[in-house]
Amino acid sequence: MTLPTAQHATVDLQHAHRELLRVVDALSPEEWDRGVPYGDWTVKDLIAHLVGDLSPSGAGLIYAGVLNEQFIADTSRFFDVRGRNQAVVEERRRWTREDLRQVLFEAHDPRIAMTLRLDERHHEILAYAVPMGPEYDLTVEDWLWFGYHDRQHTDDIRRTLAIDWTPRSLEFLPEIEEKLRWFVRSQEGFLRAVYSVADDAWDDPAHGAAEGWSYKGVLAHIASNEERLQIRFRSAAGKASQAEIDAVNDIDAWNQEKVSGLTDATPSQLVDEFLKGRNGTLEVLAELERPDLGGSVTDLGGSVTVAGGESVSVLDFIDRVSNHTSRHAGQLVPASSRARLGAK
Repeated sequence: MTLPTAQHATVDLQHAHRELLRVVDALSPEEWDRGVPYGDWTVKDLIAHLVGDLSPSGAGLIYAGVLNEQFIADTSRFFDVRGRNQAVVEERRRWTREDLRQVLFEAHDPRIAMTLRLDERHHEILAYAVPMGPEYDLTVEDWLWFGYHDRQHTDDIRRTLAIDWTPRSLEFLPEIEEKLRWFVRSQEGFLRAVYSVADDAWDDPAHGAAEGWSYKGVLAHIASNEERLQIRFRSAAGKASQAEIDAVNDIDAWNQEKVSGLTDATPSQLVDEFLKGRNGTLEVLAELERPDLGGSVTDLGGSVTVAGGESVSVLDFIDRVSNHTSRHAGQLVPASSRARLGAK
């Protein structure tokens, strides 16, 4: 008998996919060529990505019994999704809009068919931990809940229609580029958590977060935090005033002001704010020159002063940002559709 969680996950994915298809079907030919904020893809590129690999994916690995905890740990540690995603998009740029739309319609069929074959024999595998980052763990069972991905990119298409954006690539110093693997992965992991949150959970208290914060408050904090990060990174190049540095280092006051100012925003609007801010942060990082990195935290340049007066190197601070994003993603996990269904 199919596991209940597999059935629930399938329904969740089907609902998300139908909404995605509705939005895609409403696109004009010209809108397929619009740039998706805030990166270097067009809508057509994004749909090529959404088609996926047309495989049973994680559900197929679960059913085949080939997963083990070491495989999961190694994949979590070394996998860089950027290269795979870009390769898929590049390969499919020759496809027509009509081809992409047709394949998108049936893209999840192998995944759904295999998910519905999972039964009691797979309970042990579903319980394996999947480390996503500091204080952020999922289980293999979460792989079944893939609806978040369609919801995330449906919002991307809506954002594209509302914002004029010219796709462009940013270039970084090699030392910074190396750090961006985890930086981007933590961002994607956070978005996965956001788009997994159940609709009726956003106003609930978030366990482990700042006192009084709801799950939406956690999202508002991350969305508003990019301005603070940009000031810190600019300070390493001597381009931030002391008043700005003092303001961002007053952690409680900054958080209170910024989060309270976003009380009326919807989760989708908060994601818009986050992505716009994150692009601004990447632009600041792209402007840094090698002397801004310094040679050690004792150099006059190349360091970031954080709350408490501690100085850390720019490269170490990039890691801190990634870890911070990961920790807050972990705080959203109890609000996921899967977690809430399991609690009932």
